[in-house]
Amino acid sequence: MRRVVLAATWAAGVVAMAAPQEIGVRRTVVFRGGEDGYPTVRIPAIVATTRGTLLAFCEGRRHGPRDWGDIDLLVKRSTDGGATWSPARIVWNEGTNTCGNPCAVVDRASGRVRLWMTWNHGGDAEPRIIAGTSLDTRRVFLTHSDDDGLIWAPAVEMTDRVRATNWTWYATGPGAGIQLEHGPHGGRWSSP
Repeated sequence: MRRVVLAATWAAGVVAMAAPQEIGVRRTVVFRGGEDGYPTVRIPAIVATTRGTLLAFCEGRRHGPRDWGDIDLLVKRSTDGGATWSPARIVWNEGTNTCGNPCAVVDRASGRVRLWMTWNHGGDAEPRIIAGTSLDTRRVFLTHSDDDGLIWAPAVEMTDRVRATNWTWYATGPGAGIQLEHGPHGGRWSSP
């Protein structure tokens, strides 16, 4: 019997993932601050696809640990149970704006990986968004991959469908979502 344990942690600029093994848990550093042009990596998430590929996500923060500014959403893939990982690839980059808070959901019927994310103007710090004095608002986006994370569809804004009008600073992740039921729409909500 194979025991699968997936976990993500962040500490001191390192995102470590616990990957599946036959017995026990192996700790693997997947993202490390200072690599790939990102001094800080934060907000880890990991999922296993229906084909067994592990997808690890995090925010790559170009200018340090703050929660706004030039932040890109990154992914790495492992097809060998977490023993080795691909180079980091950008899932979403909007210039100097903030793209992050990954929350992946794997559709067990179709194999599609849906990735929920948030966006805000890079100049908008959390206190400005909360106070309603920001240049823009916090927004929710959705992308998906049908090939185990190799190619991601363009991000589609979902803010009006999922965010209450009185919400200010919020996040879709980090973490992994759950599929509530199988079927043609994969649960209670039908996505594009």
